[in-house]
Amino acid sequence: MKKQLLMLVAVCAIAMAANAQTEKGDNLIGGSLSISSSETKSPNYEKTNFYGINPSYAHFFSKNLAIGLTAGAGYSKNFNNNFDSNNNLTYTRTSKQKSFSVGPMVRYYIDIVDKLKAFGQISGTIGFVKTNETYEGPYNYNLTPNTKFTQYNASIRPGLAFFPTKKLGVELGFSLLSYNKTDYDGQSPTNTWYEAEAFNFGFNTFNPFLGFNFHF
Repeated sequence: MKKQLLMLVAVCAIAMAANAQTEKGDNLIGGSLSISSSETKSPNYEKTNFYGINPSYAHFFSKNLAIGLTAGAGYSKNFNNNFDSNNNLTYTRTSKQKSFSVGPMVRYYIDIVDKLKAFGQISGTIGFVKTNETYEGPYNYNLTPNTKFTQYNASIRPGLAFFPTKKLGVELGFSLLSYNKTDYDGQSPTNTWYEAEAFNFGFNTFNPFLGFNFHF
């Protein structure tokens, strides 16, 4: 009887440990890392690399429901090599972009199995971006070397969270749907890959992120 009672207590303790991370009154602090790269070789060569980090804090107002703030810092580089077949000339354009953003987030977890949860996150941010453009080639392009602008973003990000310990969550997810709007301060950049307003669907522009959260 005593052995059965001890086993019941142990099972209850494990169940509580598995669910304690997302209970009402808990907090999470952590962030995610995003890395993406795209490359196009025809008709001209173009390559874009992006690196980003997104720290966040949230409070659980009810079981599995957390509301808080998220921030972001990012760096991207776009290299474009073009060949003018009519004049047999080659020219290149390079753009580097640095950004910082902050805004609210809402996240909801769904229990799957012990130590594994699915989640969905909705967030909206306002960001401040600076770009630098350079050109090498025979043509006289009137570039805007330095441009500052404000960027608004809203996104839906699903993912999975694994809890190897009671206080640590390891996450893998991606941006399923996002909306971006850019307000330029002065003349917009000359390069066409800066869209003033755009919707992105995650399966077309897959950009996974790896995150770590500390729950307390």
